[in-house]
Amino acid sequence: MNTIMKRVFLTVIGIPLFLSIIFFLDQINFLAFMIVILIFAVLGSYELKKIISKAVSVNLIIPPWLAVFIPLAAYIEMFYLPEIPLLMLTSILLISILCIFEIFKGSADNFSGSVSRITSHIFLLFYPSIFITYLIRISGLEHASWLLVLLFLLVFSNDVFAYVFGMLLGNSSRNIFKASPKKSLAGFIGGLLMTIIIGYIYLLLIPDINQRENLFLYGILFFLISLTANIGDLIVSVIKRSANVKNSGDLIPGRGGILDTIDSIVFSAPLFYLFIILTIQV
Repeated sequence: MNTIMKRVFLTVIGIPLFLSIIFFLDQINFLAFMIVILIFAVLGSYELKKIISKAVSVNLIIPPWLAVFIPLAAYIEMFYLPEIPLLMLTSILLISILCIFEIFKGSADNFSGSVSRITSHIFLLFYPSIFITYLIRISGLEHASWLLVLLFLLVFSNDVFAYVFGMLLGNSSRNIFKASPKKSLAGFIGGLLMTIIIGYIYLLLIPDINQRENLFLYGILFFLISLTANIGDLIVSVIKRSANVKNSGDLIPGRGGILDTIDSIVFSAPLFYLFIILTIQV
């Protein structure tokens, strides 16, 4: 099965399943959605550990599953303990544990690798976990289900149509980014335009979040999400190239690993959330 067919298969199976989780399993503050997020955060961290271990000559001892506490703290703070800055406290605690750990273990190489170990461990625990917390924040907004679908639809549209336009028209405009030579200007423009068009079509179909006075602001949001989706994808490409690996893993047919699949979503989520609450406020 070629890459295109695998992507089509993933789309046919994955999108209805994910929409079901958002719309039909939204009880108890989107608990099912939260569980999926936690799983993706942990699996992404395990993939990242393998990449870091290949790229940096340090021994990463801290288990990647600790990353689960970042989105978990955000979820508990958002829905159950809003008066306590639980996410900040959890982040400080994890960083403190890493630094204290290095005090006792760093002597093995006379602390020559301490900075690399500490920074690598922090990166391991906070990417993609800290970005994922904004998906949780979005789930706490009014009309959360419709907004989550909008975010995923925008990112998915950008990815699919950038791929399609790149395949059809991009042969002469590739290599615009050294981090991802197959990306083309035609793909970038095609993905951007189709993201905006599909975003507006979605608004026409969903009156709950369609506000005439905000149509221009929505257009800006669609444009920015297309940009952040591309940036998120390029960031993971940079990380993979540093370790000379093609994919972050092989769990997702036609996509690669977990990081390959969620890179655009997680990088777009913070901007989407902040833009909604600061400007549109549906």
